[in-house]
Amino acid sequence: MDISELNTLYENGEEFRRKGQYIEAISAYRQILVQAPDSPHILRRLGECLLKKGVPREAVSCFHEAVKLDPQDASQFHLLAQAHRETGDIDRALVALERAIAIEPENVSYQVDLGWCLADLGAMKKAAVLQERAIRAFETALALHPNDPGVLEGLASLYKDTNRIDLALDTIEKALELDPYDLDRLELKDRILRRKSSTGRSLN
Repeated sequence: MDISELNTLYENGEEFRRKGQYIEAISAYRQILVQAPDSPHILRRLGECLLKKGVPREAVSCFHEAVKLDPQDASQFHLLAQAHRETGDIDRALVALERAIAIEPENVSYQVDLGWCLADLGAMKKAAVLQERAIRAFETALALHPNDPGVLEGLASLYKDTNRIDLALDTIEKALELDPYDLDRLELKDRILRRKSSTGRSLN
């Protein structure tokens, strides 16, 4: 297969991917990898399509190969973490996220995903130290992007889960100042207020 045929396959794969025709895109990318097995970009594209088709274990293999070939691409580690999470392997997802953040420490999305990963792991293992690390990850994300209502919402949720009710209420109110009509955030505020009310009653 010559270079023009590979280019045509790649263009077809990209067009299929953009249209959501993931089976056809997967076929195109796999044909390219037969001829160019050491392409981290094609491995990434194949992994992304496999994730979309709901086969994260195969996606993990693709992203593993991609990060070996290009270990300085933080986004590859982020995708590897996503694939691990979808297989239920939160420990390995955490390792991949930490690698991504080591490369791009100021990436807000990576910090937020790290926070949720730590929160999930902390809840599973009933480990307060992991919950605290989750909060620190969200606080880091907020320092990087102080007017992000999604980050504020996540932080408020974690404050609630660790019984810092006043902090939770203050944080979700800041999120609602930025985006007053988000139903999920309004519901979270209501849950925080109910927790505050029940805590107050138990102290009386």
